[in-house]
Amino acid sequence: MKALEGIRVLDFTTLLPGPLATLMLIDAGAEVIKIEKIGGEDLRRAKPHINGNSLLFSILNRGKKSIELNLKNKINVDKVLKLVKKSDVVIEQFRPGVMKRLGLDWETLKKVNNKLVYCSITGYGQTGKKKLIAGHDLNYMAESGLLSLSTSENGVPVIPCTQIADIAGGSYPAFMNIVLALYKALKTKTGSHIDISMYDNLIPLAWLGISYYFKEKKSPNKNSLHLNGGYHRYYIYETLDKEYLALGALEDKFWNKFCDIIRAPENIKREKGDASRLISEVSGIIKLKTGKYWKKKFSHEENVCCTLIERIDNIFKDNHLNKKNLFTSEKGLGKNSQLFMSTAIRTAKTSDEYKEKAPLLAEHNYIINNL
Repeated sequence: MKALEGIRVLDFTTLLPGPLATLMLIDAGAEVIKIEKIGGEDLRRAKPHINGNSLLFSILNRGKKSIELNLKNKINVDKVLKLVKKSDVVIEQFRPGVMKRLGLDWETLKKVNNKLVYCSITGYGQTGKKKLIAGHDLNYMAESGLLSLSTSENGVPVIPCTQIADIAGGSYPAFMNIVLALYKALKTKTGSHIDISMYDNLIPLAWLGISYYFKEKKSPNKNSLHLNGGYHRYYIYETLDKEYLALGALEDKFWNKFCDIIRAPENIKREKGDASRLISEVSGIIKLKTGKYWKKKFSHEENVCCTLIERIDNIFKDNHLNKKNLFTSEKGLGKNSQLFMSTAIRTAKTSDEYKEKAPLLAEHNYIINNL
């Protein structure tokens, strides 16, 4: 039995933050019912498409149920209220005030179901001067200071490789707090309103910059912190053929082993000189050989923390990942095959458990029609 079997979730969220959180709830055993606007949520139209369906939507919404409703119609809202009585969690991602205008806000729903866990995911939270300001992942990254710590060699901010605010600031905190609130409801028979601010939740991720500011009373210079480009032991080095090595040899034993493998002179191994000089000297050694050469050198080492930067296709070729069954797909469908991606929830799974597809729009309207 999975931990959340028997838990019903009404999911009003769209795009990435909420849907990933409810996908984790699916993997933990919950039933998730998506309440979609007429025409379906926006991610259904996102590229790429396979067999007419959005692959991004399919990845994030496998195993869920779909109800298509016009929530501006009071009759439909009344049906949702009846469904709330039989549910455990409501999760929404509108700007503050939208659910209240629909008659589906926390104050209303807690009177319908006093054990309800109600989770709101927004950019800036339910309170504060910024609460109604529109934003996306990049905006929250920018305002939190994190983007100023993610720069190229010449100090220009770089668009992050993934949606850090959406996932680390939205999806994961939502999942964790929903599970905690369900535990509280089990013990106390009372519900909770969870206020998830993606912007607020990025602040702990800026811990290196915050600690520097606390001591120096100024922002750090670009690429100066020891984990964002200012330290020779934790750096990205270019190879002869313009591939790159990621070095994370923070501990002495890893640094010494790295130096032995690249045959670094003693002055480098003993770290004579400042970080910028050592980075330059190590760069000169790494640039003498190709990425393939260095990958072979480091591939059988367990105590060095140095790896070639791989492209995405390597994920599907990595035997380490393949044996863990993190990706599965339906076979024999050619161009119409479907990808199924696991989440961070680690329960006992069989490959068949990932084969439950994302719902067609309104596929489960019978649930609400019978109320």
